[in-house]
Amino acid sequence: MPEVVTRHYDLDRTTLRLLAALSLGATASDAAVVCNVSDSTMRRKLAAVRDEWGVATNVQAVVFAVRRGLV
Repeated sequence: MPEVVTRHYDLDRTTLRLLAALSLGATASDAAVVCNVSDSTMRRKLAAVRDEWGVATNVQAVVFAVRRGLV
């Protein structure tokens, strides 16, 4: 039987809320408002997630998160 590998994703609550808002169809700016963060904070947090996960867009980051049950 193949070995099951579980990876831990260390995301803060704000980043998870940003991804959740995006997954529900919010724009990035709307997600920042919902999460009570500035646009620059939102961009920085989403850029860090995209870099860590090796994806190019916020849509890809949301798909990545949904497929792994993070949001």
